[in-house]
Amino acid sequence: MARFWKEQYKPTEHFNRMHEIAVFKSPNLKLIPSLVYFVSVCSFTFEFHSIEQLQMCLEYYSEKIHPSSRRSDTLGGDHWEFQRWFERLPMYLSEAPKRQKVVKALAKALEEFSEK
Repeated sequence: MARFWKEQYKPTEHFNRMHEIAVFKSPNLKLIPSLVYFVSVCSFTFEFHSIEQLQMCLEYYSEKIHPSSRRSDTLGGDHWEFQRWFERLPMYLSEAPKRQKVVKALAKALEEFSEK
């Protein structure tokens, strides 16, 4: 069973793991509060800092086959510094039965968050 919810953004509690996707956060959160969206499915909780991030994740899991994760532009540094957001996700979520549950949960959450 999937759960989804949203919370007010708190810099000390929420970390944008999809940093490749730019997200505006107001320097004064009291004037312009930001939301963080969560989707918990298959013993994993996704954290999104925008609806666009949720859409990108849904698009990623909607595809059955993903391209290679090899990159030739990673000179120096540690591997984790150059990993893209989808390379840091648990591999078991890509297995067919779980991937279908993830897609269903993300689609329902996107529908719910987009309405409000």
